[in-house]
Amino acid sequence: MIKNEYEYQVTKSWVGKFQQAIITFSQNEEKKQKDPEGWQLMIDSYFAQIKNLLDEIADYESLLDHNPEETLVLQTSNISFSEMGKLLVKARIAQKISLKELAALTRLTEEKLKEYENKDYQNASFNDVIEVAEALGIKLQHCTLVSKIDGFLSSELTKIRQHQHINIDSVATS
Repeated sequence: MIKNEYEYQVTKSWVGKFQQAIITFSQNEEKKQKDPEGWQLMIDSYFAQIKNLLDEIADYESLLDHNPEETLVLQTSNISFSEMGKLLVKARIAQKISLKELAALTRLTEEKLKEYENKDYQNASFNDVIEVAEALGIKLQHCTLVSKIDGFLSSELTKIRQHQHINIDSVATS
């Protein structure tokens, strides 16, 4: 995800580099003749990289083009905590709010917000995420909460419950 002008320019530069790599690699007739499957795999991987980068560029440009006077609607089919961080960054960009302005709207420093954004808020406390969301005017609408305990969590809960049961039994027999 592109988060600022520098990353935008770097991403555009990488598109050009991949395009040049395709041109150069396409002209390698020896490689094409010796290993046609490997040659095609490389060409396809370059095109896939270009597509991903162009998608990121288009996403960033659409955020930049957003009129902050209009309601911003960002939709995702799977809103996890990790996805929420990306949505916060997108909302800030689209609403044309600088990190300095966001810091003024919250109790957080500009440096802390930059640190959070660099890691898509994975290092932020839940309270900080909520505070930033509120400062950005974010409201979740039509949400469906889905909770599933996977195998790892189930195993950990079993251990915790067994440990608690042992502690309860030892207290009861004392």
